[in-house]
Amino acid sequence: MTFDDYQSKAFTFRVDTAPPEERVLGLLEEAGEVAGIFKRLLRGDYSPDLAVTKLHKELGDCLWYLSQIALDNGWKLSEIASANIDKLDSRKIRNTILGVGDDR
Repeated sequence: MTFDDYQSKAFTFRVDTAPPEERVLGLLEEAGEVAGIFKRLLRGDYSPDLAVTKLHKELGDCLWYLSQIALDNGWKLSEIASANIDKLDSRKIRNTILGVGDDR
């Protein structure tokens, strides 16, 4: 499945009455759940096997929200992925992978 195929299929699960802000907050919530998995793994509440299973599911939820936020803005997920790789390639060439700031 391509990113664009995923984005189109994911759209079919949207709630028509939910505003775009709900999707942004949903992404933040799911990202927090990803962090919570690592916290519980470090604390010893989850075995590594359980953490990996939960992480896989939560990353899928993050992807859903990300794909729909992109769609809200008229962007294809493949375009975002491609632009991100271009940015990372540029940073690698300029030896600025490490560091701070968006424009490094």
